[in-house]
Amino acid sequence: MEQTLGKRIAENRKRMKLTQEQLAEQLGVTAQAVSKWENDQSCPDIAMLPHLAEIFGISTDELLGREAPPPTFQGEVVEENEPDGIHVQKDGWEFHWDSGRRQALTFALLVLLVGSLTLVSRILSWDVSFWSILWPSAFLVYGLSGLFGRFSLFSFGTTMIGAYYLVENLGIYSLDIAGNLVFPLIVVLLGLGLLIDALRKPKKPKFTFRHKGGENKKAHSSMTEDKDHFDCSVSFAENTYTVTLPRLSSGDATVSFGELTLDLTHCEEIADGCDLDLSCSFGELRLLVPKSCRVVPDISTAFGSVDFSGHPDPDATATIHVDGSVSFGEIEIHYI
Repeated sequence: MEQTLGKRIAENRKRMKLTQEQLAEQLGVTAQAVSKWENDQSCPDIAMLPHLAEIFGISTDELLGREAPPPTFQGEVVEENEPDGIHVQKDGWEFHWDSGRRQALTFALLVLLVGSLTLVSRILSWDVSFWSILWPSAFLVYGLSGLFGRFSLFSFGTTMIGAYYLVENLGIYSLDIAGNLVFPLIVVLLGLGLLIDALRKPKKPKFTFRHKGGENKKAHSSMTEDKDHFDCSVSFAENTYTVTLPRLSSGDATVSFGELTLDLTHCEEIADGCDLDLSCSFGELRLLVPKSCRVVPDISTAFGSVDFSGHPDPDATATIHVDGSVSFGEIEIHYI
């Protein structure tokens, strides 16, 4: 009997050790909707299928039950236009990070604004330095770019700082009466904006990672366990590892141009002061943690994100300290 789409969704959800509520939260739908999909009472919107496949770590064709066609020789395609974001091809593996055009447009507008104001200041003999034009212009332009798409108090405050000091440095207008209040008020706006943005669910970067077929000599994937420590790494590959140590006290995981799911739910005991070091560059690392543990993260990000799914038990006693970094990638921590 042919397996239905609903059965494949349920099977992959259980494989990823996700509840219907957790999957619904990642998709932005209700748990009832996921239940109807799995019982073949309804189907997910076609635009949601790529996101579902991404969560499950499979292709859309696999999700739809299509068998992959036999591998064929593929030559490397060179695009006439530079792709929007970061595009890496290596030995049949292809990685694409869609960062959008906003950063390039923002930088172009900044250069144009600074250049224009500097030119005008020289022509009109304004007594203003290049630095006095550059830094408030940067605040103004990058603040305005952050306001597109959704309103942010942080971006608004940044815009106000840039606009105020640019006008003042150019000698166009000066707020002598309220000058002492302007800076602290803007700092308050920045603080409120940071607080609100921190409480919002972070947006996930848009990744595409696939293999075109053929032998990949650069692909690497390894996992070792020794006493109470594990060490795993993935590069130009996709893999899932389950840590089965009787007692876990430390571990290291590295992902570069790949995807790794690391399952800690089968460890019998989490040692006091358990410390994990995670590094993710141009890829995705999923950490599955039992709800009896509480994760304390200290992860630096550069064009990446750290996302949490689920919550630890209120009486969770074990603590896992997670240190590391993520650049052009994503680290997801799922409580199971």
